[in-house]
Amino acid sequence: MDLTLFQQKKIFPGFVRDKLATVPLDYKERNLQIEKSKQEGSGHLKAGVVLLLNYKMIQGKSEYVFQLIKRSAKVSQGGDISCPGGMLQPRNDNIFSYLLKAGILFRMRDKTQRRVQSEDKETNSLLRLFLTTALREAWEEVGLNPLNVVFLGALPSYSLTLFSRTIFPVVCLSSKPFTFRLSSEVEKVLEIPLSFFFNSENYAVLDIKTSLGEGTEPLQYQTPCLVIPDGRGNDDILWGATFNIIHNFLRIISDGSLPSSSSSRTLNKVLTIKYISPKG
Repeated sequence: MDLTLFQQKKIFPGFVRDKLATVPLDYKERNLQIEKSKQEGSGHLKAGVVLLLNYKMIQGKSEYVFQLIKRSAKVSQGGDISCPGGMLQPRNDNIFSYLLKAGILFRMRDKTQRRVQSEDKETNSLLRLFLTTALREAWEEVGLNPLNVVFLGALPSYSLTLFSRTIFPVVCLSSKPFTFRLSSEVEKVLEIPLSFFFNSENYAVLDIKTSLGEGTEPLQYQTPCLVIPDGRGNDDILWGATFNIIHNFLRIISDGSLPSSSSSRTLNKVLTIKYISPKG
């Protein structure tokens, strides 16, 4: 892939929208599975997250970046890097989703129109619902004004393993600069150039062990990760669901030309009960 495309401020959003328009969504099928599991007593949750793009100057070069958050120690999965977003709030999000459909939030409706026209009514409705969830949470977490975003498309759902939760990701562009207003759930915002993911030297293998207390079987497994220097001699580690969602997005827009994420460098991480429940 020609990485200079990430520097093309006007061309890149349309390129992404066209690529995502070809991606089939599993929202209707996955939502139906979750609802059936709830009838059988499952506590499975649904979440909407926004993979947020912005055009920024980073280290003297202007290009598109991912704007991600690092979760604070006050919430579950503290220290993880994730997309802004959170759990579906059916009552509130259905109301805001209706406003989006009705055109009251007209700027958002205009930007989504090209994508949702190709979907059936139920998928269309779920897409608006999780877009609403993701943007509501992004407003709460980092102060993103939902009226200043451009919706580019959606990605297939992603289900977590340690948590009974499915993520429904949407891709948006922040059309105006804004000052971050971080909630207590967010330690900081990371702005990672898209080109950073195309350098194989930035990858490592994360060796994960779990220590979740009595009555739980300890696990150990390895997974690819991205190593992000924080500028102060330390590293932030992108792994898990967010790593996979971003990699899926980049595979789609690059036609699979991402470098291999395999690496001889190995990092270690231990997940304790505080990872799941900070008050535990």
